[in-house]
Amino acid sequence: MQRLVDLSVLVENSPSEPLKMQTERLDHVEGAKHFCHEVETRNAAKQPADPRRLYPQDFPDAAFITLDTVTLPTHMGTHIDAPIHYGPNCEGKPARSIDQLPLEWFFAPGVRLDLRHKAAGTFITIEDIQVALDATGHKLQPLDIVLLWTGTDKLWGKREYFSHAPGMSREATEWLTQQGIKVIGIDTYGFDRPFVTMLEDFWRTGDREHLWPAHFYGRECEYIQIERLANLDQLPDTGFQVSCFPLKVKGLDASWVRAVAMVN
Repeated sequence: MQRLVDLSVLVENSPSEPLKMQTERLDHVEGAKHFCHEVETRNAAKQPADPRRLYPQDFPDAAFITLDTVTLPTHMGTHIDAPIHYGPNCEGKPARSIDQLPLEWFFAPGVRLDLRHKAAGTFITIEDIQVALDATGHKLQPLDIVLLWTGTDKLWGKREYFSHAPGMSREATEWLTQQGIKVIGIDTYGFDRPFVTMLEDFWRTGDREHLWPAHFYGRECEYIQIERLANLDQLPDTGFQVSCFPLKVKGLDASWVRAVAMVN
């Protein structure tokens, strides 16, 4: 029997999210009026003499079905970044959008790496990854989904979530991709270190290598990352499958995902 673990944060306007979503609902009552008006308008345009009509009271309790319209940035909530997010080209070819990626990447065995000891603002290094991997006793296989457990999801709902977290180094990202890993997830706002940390280091040193090094590595090697995971504390180190299929929306640089772990 399998236990399902929800690895996704709630998509909502939150102090943890600098971006905002907007929702507008056509409710049951207004929906009934709107739909009946649309039917009448279309019928009149096609067949002016047609006496047939549809009225709100023809629906149970004069209530129709709702319609929500959502304006939502692709990088809100738990989401997957596509290669085109990192740059226009990847491995010398046009970078792929989210709808062009193989399904096989998004359903695979998972391994959780415990990196909770990493301080906010620090890089996750190759050594950090190797030590955490050794502790699991797992030997990475191509297409394993690697989940980086920092514990930052416990700050969800607070402003600190956006600014108090470690981040992946370019070198650690490269090392994982060299093992055949295509999907790397993390329970922080972003895959790199927090924005404020990267900018402060850049302004202090003038070194551009401080700016989104793991993201920009995605121009050289095709891989993707899941940002804003949650509940990694409910997983074992190994022995589970990860399902993280993105929506098939043409041309997007990222997709919202309901990431779920199936624990044996």
